[in-house]
Amino acid sequence: MRKMDNIASDMIPIRLIISIAVIAAMVIMISVGYNNLSVVLAKNQVENECRTLESKLYTMISSGIARNVDEINSCDGTKRTHTFNLPDTLIFLAFGVDPDPNNDGILETGLTCNGSVIFYKVMGGNKQVIWLSEKEFRFREGEFADDKWIINDGEQGFISSNGGKTTLTFELVQKNHERYILIQGNDGIEL
Repeated sequence: MRKMDNIASDMIPIRLIISIAVIAAMVIMISVGYNNLSVVLAKNQVENECRTLESKLYTMISSGIARNVDEINSCDGTKRTHTFNLPDTLIFLAFGVDPDPNNDGILETGLTCNGSVIFYKVMGGNKQVIWLSEKEFRFREGEFADDKWIINDGEQGFISSNGGKTTLTFELVQKNHERYILIQGNDGIEL
């Protein structure tokens, strides 16, 4: 009987170690799953905001009037204002430009596909892209000059790298008989 008690008491530390290892493995799996889930939820949040904006802009394009930015006294074009509720893990949300074409974390400006694209990236995720109709959606960053918003001379897209609430106004404009969506804001990133 004592021999059985000794064997049982010898097994207690081994069972304790096995139990601790199983619990640690479960905690690690839950932690990794939570991190992956938070990345997926953040990406979905940004995509939903972009799809809502795309719908607003499509109605603006299809039934709106474009302001001629070449004429000083022309009336305002049709506008849509959108308040983005973006996750704090946002790295960038870019309209008309791939701000990180080399995937090195250094943001650049310019235009991609004539400004007919939206790129975004959240921390822990890959760069995502939403392709838009090149004939209808042409984003351009605005510049405020002479009490009017005009197309930035460098013809570049708009990059936002802030999470939280951000409000942007989009205006339908034309320049040299080409229609654009002017983003009334300056991201501070220059060529």
